[in-house]
Amino acid sequence: MWSIKKTFATTLVAATSLVAFGSGTDAQSEARIHLIHGIPGVDVDVAAGGANVFEGFSFGDTQDLSALAGQTLVGVQVKAAGTDTVAIDAGDVTLPGSGNYTVIAHLSADGTPSLGVFENDVSSIAAGEGRLTVRHTAAAPAVDVLADGNVAFAGVTNPQEGVVDLPVGTINASVAPAGTTDPVIGPADLSIADGQNLIVYAVGSLSDDSLTVLTETIDGLGTAPTRVNTGNTPIDGEGGVPYLAILLIAMLALAGTGAVVRVQRTA
Repeated sequence: MWSIKKTFATTLVAATSLVAFGSGTDAQSEARIHLIHGIPGVDVDVAAGGANVFEGFSFGDTQDLSALAGQTLVGVQVKAAGTDTVAIDAGDVTLPGSGNYTVIAHLSADGTPSLGVFENDVSSIAAGEGRLTVRHTAAAPAVDVLADGNVAFAGVTNPQEGVVDLPVGTINASVAPAGTTDPVIGPADLSIADGQNLIVYAVGSLSDDSLTVLTETIDGLGTAPTRVNTGNTPIDGEGGVPYLAILLIAMLALAGTGAVVRVQRTA
Protein backbone atom coordinates (compact mmCIF):
# COMPACT_ATOMS: atom_id res chain seq x y z
CA MET A 1 0.00 0.00 0.00
CA TRP A 2 1.19 3.51 -0.84
CA SER A 3 -0.13 6.34 1.30
CA ILE A 4 0.44 9.98 2.14
CA LYS A 5 -0.36 11.85 5.30
CA LYS A 6 -0.43 15.64 5.65
CA THR A 7 0.68 16.85 9.07
CA PHE A 8 1.09 20.40 10.37
CA ALA A 9 4.40 21.37 11.90
CA THR A 10 3.54 22.44 15.43
CA THR A 11 2.36 19.02 16.57
CA LEU A 12 2.68 16.88 13.43
CA VAL A 13 -0.73 15.46 14.27
CA ALA A 14 -3.08 18.46 14.29
CA ALA A 15 -4.64 17.78 10.89
CA THR A 16 -3.99 14.85 8.60
CA SER A 17 -5.08 13.44 5.26
CA LEU A 18 -4.48 9.88 4.14
CA VAL A 19 -4.44 8.65 0.57
CA ALA A 20 -4.02 4.99 -0.30
CA PHE A 21 -2.33 3.85 -3.50
CA GLY A 22 -0.95 0.58 -4.86
CA SER A 23 1.75 -1.75 -3.60
CA GLY A 24 5.37 -0.98 -2.88
CA THR A 25 6.32 -4.38 -4.21
CA ASP A 26 4.62 -3.76 -7.56
CA ALA A 27 6.41 -0.41 -7.80
CA GLN A 28 9.72 -2.18 -8.34
CA SER A 29 8.67 -3.63 -11.69
CA GLU A 30 6.44 -0.94 -13.23
CA ALA A 31 5.98 2.81 -13.12
CA ARG A 32 4.52 4.41 -10.00
CA ILE A 33 4.35 8.21 -10.05
CA HIS A 34 2.89 10.02 -7.07
CA LEU A 35 2.12 13.75 -7.04
CA ILE A 36 2.12 16.01 -3.95
CA HIS A 37 1.27 19.72 -3.81
CA GLY A 38 3.67 20.92 -1.12
CA ILE A 39 3.42 24.74 -1.25
CA PRO A 40 1.28 26.11 1.60
CA GLY A 41 -1.30 28.77 0.80
CA VAL A 42 -1.10 28.47 -2.99
CA ASP A 43 -4.06 27.27 -5.06
CA VAL A 44 -3.59 26.90 -8.80
CA ASP A 45 -5.52 26.26 -11.99
CA VAL A 46 -3.95 24.13 -14.70
CA ALA A 47 -4.46 24.78 -18.40
CA ALA A 48 -3.68 22.97 -21.62
CA GLY A 49 -4.21 24.41 -25.09
CA GLY A 50 -5.32 27.71 -23.55
CA ALA A 51 -8.23 26.26 -21.55
CA ASN A 52 -8.45 25.34 -17.88
CA VAL A 53 -8.56 21.61 -17.41
CA PHE A 54 -8.16 21.50 -13.65
CA GLU A 55 -9.02 24.15 -11.07
CA GLY A 56 -8.32 24.69 -7.38
CA PHE A 57 -5.43 22.29 -6.81
CA SER A 58 -4.56 23.02 -3.16
CA PHE A 59 -1.73 22.46 -0.72
CA GLY A 60 -1.60 18.86 0.43
CA ASP A 61 -3.59 17.54 -2.52
CA THR A 62 -2.17 14.36 -3.97
CA GLN A 63 -2.77 12.04 -6.89
CA ASP A 64 -1.57 8.72 -8.28
CA LEU A 65 -0.25 9.51 -11.78
CA SER A 66 0.88 6.00 -12.66
CA ALA A 67 -1.65 5.63 -15.48
CA LEU A 68 0.09 8.47 -17.34
CA ALA A 69 3.62 7.02 -17.12
CA GLY A 70 5.57 7.39 -20.34
CA GLN A 71 3.09 9.84 -21.87
CA THR A 72 3.85 13.32 -23.22
CA LEU A 73 1.57 16.17 -22.11
CA VAL A 74 1.34 19.05 -24.59
CA GLY A 75 1.21 22.81 -23.86
CA VAL A 76 0.97 22.68 -20.09
CA GLN A 77 0.51 25.93 -18.12
CA VAL A 78 -0.11 26.74 -14.48
CA LYS A 79 -2.01 29.85 -13.37
CA ALA A 80 -2.87 31.46 -10.08
CA ALA A 81 -6.30 30.09 -9.16
CA GLY A 82 -9.15 32.15 -10.60
CA THR A 83 -6.89 34.30 -12.80
CA ASP A 84 -5.42 34.31 -16.30
CA THR A 85 -1.92 35.04 -15.01
CA VAL A 86 0.46 32.32 -16.17
CA ALA A 87 2.90 31.52 -13.38
CA ILE A 88 4.72 28.75 -15.21
CA ASP A 89 4.71 27.76 -18.87
CA ALA A 90 6.05 24.21 -19.02
CA GLY A 91 5.43 23.46 -22.68
CA ASP A 92 5.43 19.75 -23.54
CA VAL A 93 6.25 17.36 -20.69
CA THR A 94 7.15 13.66 -20.87
CA LEU A 95 6.69 11.53 -17.75
CA PRO A 96 9.02 8.65 -16.80
CA GLY A 97 7.97 5.29 -18.20
CA SER A 98 9.28 3.17 -15.34
CA GLY A 99 10.45 3.43 -11.74
CA ASN A 100 8.94 4.60 -8.45
CA TYR A 101 8.81 8.38 -8.12
CA THR A 102 7.30 11.08 -5.98
CA VAL A 103 6.88 14.46 -7.64
CA ILE A 104 6.46 17.33 -5.19
CA ALA A 105 5.79 21.00 -5.88
CA HIS A 106 7.63 22.89 -3.15
CA LEU A 107 9.60 26.02 -2.30
CA SER A 108 13.30 26.22 -3.03
CA ALA A 109 15.68 27.42 -0.33
CA ASP A 110 15.13 31.04 -1.42
CA GLY A 111 11.34 30.67 -1.53
CA THR A 112 10.91 30.24 -5.29
CA PRO A 113 8.26 27.69 -6.32
CA SER A 114 10.02 24.66 -7.76
CA LEU A 115 9.58 21.00 -8.49
CA GLY A 116 11.33 18.09 -6.85
CA VAL A 117 11.32 14.68 -8.47
CA PHE A 118 12.53 11.93 -6.14
CA GLU A 119 13.04 8.28 -6.99
CA ASN A 120 11.84 6.29 -3.99
CA ASP A 121 13.93 3.47 -2.53
CA VAL A 122 11.68 0.42 -2.78
CA SER A 123 14.43 -2.15 -2.32
CA SER A 124 13.76 -4.94 0.18
CA ILE A 125 13.98 -4.11 3.88
CA ALA A 126 15.30 -6.71 6.33
CA ALA A 127 12.78 -8.37 8.66
CA GLY A 128 12.21 -6.34 11.81
CA GLU A 129 13.28 -3.07 10.20
CA GLY A 130 11.71 -0.08 8.49
CA ARG A 131 13.13 2.68 6.32
CA LEU A 132 13.22 6.40 7.15
CA THR A 133 13.64 8.89 4.31
CA VAL A 134 13.89 12.61 5.10
CA ARG A 135 13.64 15.23 2.33
CA HIS A 136 14.36 18.96 2.66
CA THR A 137 11.81 20.71 0.43
CA ALA A 138 11.27 23.91 2.45
CA ALA A 139 12.32 27.55 2.12
CA ALA A 140 14.91 27.22 4.85
CA PRO A 141 18.69 26.96 5.18
CA ALA A 142 20.56 23.73 5.88
CA VAL A 143 19.06 21.68 8.71
CA ASP A 144 19.96 18.82 10.99
CA VAL A 145 17.45 16.02 11.51
CA LEU A 146 17.53 14.70 15.07
CA ALA A 147 16.29 11.31 16.26
CA ASP A 148 15.99 10.74 20.01
CA GLY A 149 18.13 13.83 20.55
CA ASN A 150 20.98 12.69 18.30
CA VAL A 151 21.80 13.99 14.83
CA ALA A 152 20.62 11.43 12.29
CA PHE A 153 21.20 13.56 9.17
CA ALA A 154 23.51 16.60 9.34
CA GLY A 155 23.57 19.68 7.13
CA VAL A 156 20.73 18.66 4.83
CA THR A 157 20.07 21.35 2.21
CA ASN A 158 17.10 21.83 -0.12
CA PRO A 159 16.46 19.56 -2.10
CA GLN A 160 18.65 16.86 -0.54
CA GLU A 161 17.47 13.72 1.25
CA GLY A 162 18.75 11.19 3.75
CA VAL A 163 17.81 7.50 3.88
CA VAL A 164 18.44 4.95 6.63
CA ASP A 165 17.00 1.56 7.68
CA LEU A 166 16.15 1.35 11.39
CA PRO A 167 14.79 -1.27 13.81
CA VAL A 168 11.02 -1.26 14.19
CA GLY A 169 9.90 1.08 16.95
CA THR A 170 9.24 4.73 17.74
CA ILE A 171 11.72 7.57 17.44
CA ASN A 172 11.36 11.14 18.69
CA ALA A 173 12.23 13.33 15.72
CA SER A 174 12.79 17.03 15.18
CA VAL A 175 14.32 19.38 12.61
CA ALA A 176 16.69 22.17 13.66
CA PRO A 177 18.91 24.68 11.84
CA ALA A 178 22.24 23.00 11.08
CA GLY A 179 24.57 22.97 14.06
CA THR A 180 21.82 23.64 16.60
CA THR A 181 19.32 21.62 18.59
CA ASP A 182 16.53 24.23 18.78
CA PRO A 183 13.75 22.65 16.69
CA VAL A 184 11.86 24.52 14.00
CA ILE A 185 9.74 21.41 13.35
CA GLY A 186 8.74 18.99 16.09
CA PRO A 187 9.68 17.24 18.23
CA ALA A 188 7.20 14.47 17.50
CA ASP A 189 7.10 10.69 17.65
CA LEU A 190 7.52 8.82 14.36
CA SER A 191 6.66 5.15 14.03
CA ILE A 192 9.14 2.96 12.15
CA ALA A 193 7.03 0.07 10.86
CA ASP A 194 8.17 -3.32 9.61
CA GLY A 195 8.76 -3.30 5.85
CA GLN A 196 7.65 0.30 5.41
CA ASN A 197 9.45 3.29 3.91
CA LEU A 198 8.37 6.36 5.90
CA ILE A 199 9.16 9.45 3.82
CA VAL A 200 9.15 12.81 5.61
CA TYR A 201 9.09 16.11 3.72
CA ALA A 202 9.87 19.46 5.32
CA VAL A 203 7.82 22.02 3.37
CA GLY A 204 6.72 25.63 3.72
CA SER A 205 8.84 28.61 4.74
CA LEU A 206 10.87 29.39 7.82
CA SER A 207 10.60 33.16 7.28
CA ASP A 208 6.80 33.29 7.34
CA ASP A 209 6.37 30.57 9.97
CA SER A 210 4.61 28.19 7.59
CA LEU A 211 6.93 25.21 8.04
CA THR A 212 4.90 22.05 7.69
CA VAL A 213 5.60 18.35 7.41
CA LEU A 214 4.20 15.92 4.87
CA THR A 215 4.72 12.22 5.45
CA GLU A 216 4.35 9.55 2.81
CA THR A 217 4.51 5.79 3.38
CA ILE A 218 5.27 2.93 1.03
CA ASP A 219 4.40 -0.46 2.51
CA GLY A 220 5.12 -4.05 1.51
CA LEU A 221 8.92 -3.79 1.25
CA GLY A 222 9.77 -6.28 4.00
CA THR A 223 11.43 -9.67 3.66
CA ALA A 224 10.29 -12.81 5.46
CA PRO A 225 12.14 -13.49 8.74
CA THR A 226 14.69 -16.31 8.64
CA ARG A 227 13.56 -17.56 12.06
CA VAL A 228 10.49 -17.05 14.20
CA ASN A 229 10.65 -17.38 17.97
CA THR A 230 7.72 -19.20 19.56
CA GLY A 231 6.72 -20.27 23.06
CA ASN A 232 6.23 -17.33 25.42
CA THR A 233 7.24 -14.87 22.69
CA PRO A 234 4.52 -13.71 20.28
CA ILE A 235 5.10 -14.57 16.63
CA ASP A 236 5.79 -11.56 14.44
CA GLY A 237 5.15 -13.06 11.31
CA GLU A 238 17.13 14.42 -8.29
CA GLY A 239 14.51 15.67 -11.52
CA GLY A 240 13.25 17.41 -14.53
CA VAL A 241 9.45 17.63 -14.85
CA PRO A 242 8.21 21.26 -14.86
CA TYR A 243 6.24 22.29 -11.77
CA LEU A 244 2.97 23.09 -13.40
CA ALA A 245 2.98 19.85 -15.34
CA ILE A 246 2.29 17.84 -12.23
CA LEU A 247 -0.85 19.83 -11.64
CA LEU A 248 -2.18 19.15 -15.12
CA ILE A 249 -1.32 15.52 -14.69
CA ALA A 250 -3.34 15.47 -11.50
CA MET A 251 -6.37 16.76 -13.34
CA LEU A 252 -5.93 14.30 -16.16
CA ALA A 253 -5.52 11.44 -13.74
CA LEU A 254 -8.76 12.39 -12.02
CA ALA A 255 -10.82 13.23 -15.08
CA GLY A 256 -9.25 11.12 -17.79
CA THR A 257 -8.25 7.86 -16.18
CA GLY A 258 -10.99 7.33 -13.64
CA ALA A 259 -8.48 6.90 -10.84
CA VAL A 260 -10.05 6.70 -7.41
CA VAL A 261 -8.39 8.26 -4.38
CA ARG A 262 -9.50 7.61 -0.80
CA VAL A 263 -8.97 10.60 1.47
CA GLN A 264 -9.54 10.55 5.19
CA ARG A 265 -9.17 13.74 7.21
CA THR A 266 -9.15 14.05 10.96
CA ALA A 267 -9.05 17.29 12.92
